[in-house]
Amino acid sequence: MSATGSIVRQIRWQAHQNSNIEVPENTMAAMRYAWDLGGIPELDIRQTGDGVIVGIHDSTLRRTTDAPAEERDRPIAEMTFGQLQRWDAGLPFGEAFRGERIPSLDDVLAVLAAHPDRELYLDYKEVDLAKMAALIGQRGVGRQIIFAHRDHENCKKVKRLAPEVRTMMWVPGSVPEATIRAYENARETGFDSLDIIQIHLVDDDNRESGWRYRVGRDFLQTVYRQLTEAGMELEVLIARFDQDTLFDLLDLGIRRFAVDEPKVFLQTLDRYPQS
Repeated sequence: MSATGSIVRQIRWQAHQNSNIEVPENTMAAMRYAWDLGGIPELDIRQTGDGVIVGIHDSTLRRTTDAPAEERDRPIAEMTFGQLQRWDAGLPFGEAFRGERIPSLDDVLAVLAAHPDRELYLDYKEVDLAKMAALIGQRGVGRQIIFAHRDHENCKKVKRLAPEVRTMMWVPGSVPEATIRAYENARETGFDSLDIIQIHLVDDDNRESGWRYRVGRDFLQTVYRQLTEAGMELEVLIARFDQDTLFDLLDLGIRRFAVDEPKVFLQTLDRYPQS
């Protein structure tokens, strides 16, 4: 076992989907890829016109499929699941992924149910939450699901509908004052119905110190301490990072991450010195 073995076992990481550059996002290939690397895939969820919950980030097919011009800008909410299945969601990424289709949530949950050791993030875009909760209940995978959204009220609703599902409120990090305000608002409720808080770490282009992000180190350290005391977890989304940055975050005690480049993340993590 490598020197970092015990640290690696403590880490939980999300394969963030909407800008993943290693596999085509929101496909079964992306799910398998993250699971095979030991991570947790994210599925962005929307609902079709005929009521099927599917995995896709955008409201149209334009960016992630080979749909023709007359179809690519139609709202997902106005199309049937059968119509979505006509178009390839892997080919625009590369020939190796030809044949990948937009998956239904139920298809992904069926795989999850067959592997109780696996987990899945569901990032809410636009779905009937009661229908989502019912599907999760039917497959018996509530303990394997982490529901993610920036709206605290939606997290509360999911916790009422499916108490076994963990809920994660994500907080944008572009404007530190707004980040702090959103976090404090949740804290004032006693973190009602929340299990995890995710903070997006955005690069500070005008930084003069050795700290990379707009959200300050001291704030992150305080949040980590308060969430730990509350029996919760802090997750950070690091779209950009280098070795020093990741090591700084690990030194703060953070053990939950969301990343766009899983292999780069794991290679960097393996160099973290075990104290």
